[in-house]
Amino acid sequence: MPKQDESGGQDLLEAKQRLSAKLMPLDFISGVGTAGSKLAVYLVRPLEPEESKKVSEIVDATAPGQPFEFVTTGVIKKNESSQC
Repeated sequence: MPKQDESGGQDLLEAKQRLSAKLMPLDFISGVGTAGSKLAVYLVRPLEPEESKKVSEIVDATAPGQPFEFVTTGVIKKNESSQC
């Protein structure tokens, strides 16, 4: 069993992986990560109330009791000028 650090980092990483599998199919989600000791759900755009409720329910079911925040990042596009 992996060693857990004092902040519960292993639990946070496992929760991030589980949550990513559930949320990434949604077209308004650009990613799932961590922000300090919280999960971060990265959004393409601000959520409509029903979308926010849906995501919150998924987070609560997938990572119960784990604090999280929404972060609106917009669409992440590949920079065409950086190609070699």
